[in-house]
Amino acid sequence: MISIAVGPVDLCAAGSSMIRTRHIAAFGAVVAVLTQWATAPSARPRPDGQDTIVTGNPAPTADQVQSLILRAVENQHRNDIASEQFERVERVVTHKPGENSDLVSDRTERIVPFGTGIVKLQMAENGSPVSSELYRSELQFAYNTLDLAIHPNDRSKQDLVKFEKRRRERAELVDSSVKAFRITWAGRETRPDSTAAHGSRTLAKFLLEPAPNYKPTDRLAVTFEHVHATLWVDEPQAQIARVEGDIASDVTFGGGIAGKIYRGGHFVMEQTEVAPGVWLPTLLTYDVDGRKFLFGFGVHERTEITKYRRVGPPAQAIELIRNELNNLQAETPAH
Repeated sequence: MISIAVGPVDLCAAGSSMIRTRHIAAFGAVVAVLTQWATAPSARPRPDGQDTIVTGNPAPTADQVQSLILRAVENQHRNDIASEQFERVERVVTHKPGENSDLVSDRTERIVPFGTGIVKLQMAENGSPVSSELYRSELQFAYNTLDLAIHPNDRSKQDLVKFEKRRRERAELVDSSVKAFRITWAGRETRPDSTAAHGSRTLAKFLLEPAPNYKPTDRLAVTFEHVHATLWVDEPQAQIARVEGDIASDVTFGGGIAGKIYRGGHFVMEQTEVAPGVWLPTLLTYDVDGRKFLFGFGVHERTEITKYRRVGPPAQAIELIRNELNNLQAETPAH
């Protein structure tokens, strides 16, 4: 199955789009890729007990904390832009609500950017690879989409205008998150990281609570009032490495008529360095329930993201896809 998402997020899922859209994206800057997180003043302990609080290191001053957070926000903006030129592989495991609940689906997709959105190429479903014929047709669809991005028609030009608007709104929401939270130093913590030199990384840890005097400037920024979070930042690189939290109270839209996200939802996002100076998500988990108009929805899934590869803008990415198609054609036996 092939699907297209216009802009930085998947707009196909009707109920969950309320969360995934600019919410998860936006929290991404001071609080990492947004989503409401909260209540717990400290992160939930890891079951493997690998977290280690580092003592004896001097705490940064208030000015140093502010500088670090602002640099992390600027880097997050750069990461967001850089992500538009990286393909990746996502394994999304969806389950029913509750711990140790039944599996609903397990799908693996290759994500290819095309300038104003992404193409999703299905690779496996519930552990079984798709057929070579299906994958070849998906590659051809990706090629055609990239070609349209290079030679846009009137509709794709309109999509570009919409994409630029969403990109600006996302950046503004990320910037507003800096003002939305009161940040408290919580020490330094060593966490596993396979990309680090010794398999672990020592991170600065912060607690974020809603700032009492914050005045939201749009309907999505209202979300920040319902969120507390724990944030981990790589100090030398000023990069957001992890955010974790829970929704502390119901988030309503349109006075509750348009929809509601229920309290108790939980989120995790982890980022790591996938190229020099570029940090992108490697883990996203959502356990959220809510209502959109009269229809309830739930998002209970874990997404593991691997195999980042810089493919560049569409004019470069299309060459990679063309070569893959040619190689597949050469490997196909003649009948």
